[in-house]
Amino acid sequence: MSTRRTWLLAAGSWAAALLSACSMLDGPRTVTLSEGELQQRVERAFPVERRVLEVFDVSLGTPRLTLLPERNRIATELSVAARERVLGGRWSGQLAFDAALRWDAVDQTLRLSEVRVQRFTFDGSGGGRPAAERLAAVLAEQVLENRPIYRLTPERAARLEQAGVMPGSVAVTRGGVEVTLQPVSK
Repeated sequence: MSTRRTWLLAAGSWAAALLSACSMLDGPRTVTLSEGELQQRVERAFPVERRVLEVFDVSLGTPRLTLLPERNRIATELSVAARERVLGGRWSGQLAFDAALRWDAVDQTLRLSEVRVQRFTFDGSGGGRPAAERLAAVLAEQVLENRPIYRLTPERAARLEQAGVMPGSVAVTRGGVEVTLQPVSK
């Protein structure tokens, strides 16, 4: 092979590599978590046990997740159990809610945001149930608002920082939850 031909092949390879590297820098880079991957990550954050208003011990079961790309939200359904601490009353039921997602750069977490309860029903019968269900829905929104569902490990955060990017905006799409990687400001 002639020296000129070798040089042209090397120059062509170098130009192709440079062009592909530049094309990566032109548009935003994204990471997509499929619905299944997100379900697995959510399962790690549940069950949740919280004390509410110092009166109720509430336990939230593992949610079943659905993507709502047309509204840029996720929907979940889960079981709820509550115990009233003063008189010892117990209730169980089902909760359905939807929420937006946001990235919190301070603690490197993906969090629920703008939580809206769609349905909260108690099992069994009893007087005053609609009022109790409305109150429980309000309390559930407070418990779930800002709840982390994924935390970036320190190792992954360091690798992203070395690459000069960090997670930014979050969008729910048909393919999953898309996190846009934005350049780290220096």
